[in-house]
Amino acid sequence: MSSGVEFDEDKISYGGRPRYTNMSSPAGGGYSPISAGNQPGMVGWLMRKNIAKTPGAAQGILIGLVVCNIIITYIVINYFI
Repeated sequence: MSSGVEFDEDKISYGGRPRYTNMSSPAGGGYSPISAGNQPGMVGWLMRKNIAKTPGAAQGILIGLVVCNIIITYIVINYFI
């Protein structure tokens, strides 16, 4: 027994990214400025915790962490070999 009711699923609640339209698009719409709320993953987390103020600074911090981890891994591997 089908009632013919259909629901649109919210993409954000299922891990999808929200769509933002450009101001110059024919449909109008609004573009959300860069903020911690619309940055994905660790970049958004670093910005929400006020560790980084811009997405570029947050990405620089993450690159630095990766480099440090590679150096530590190299030292540990050489210690045990």
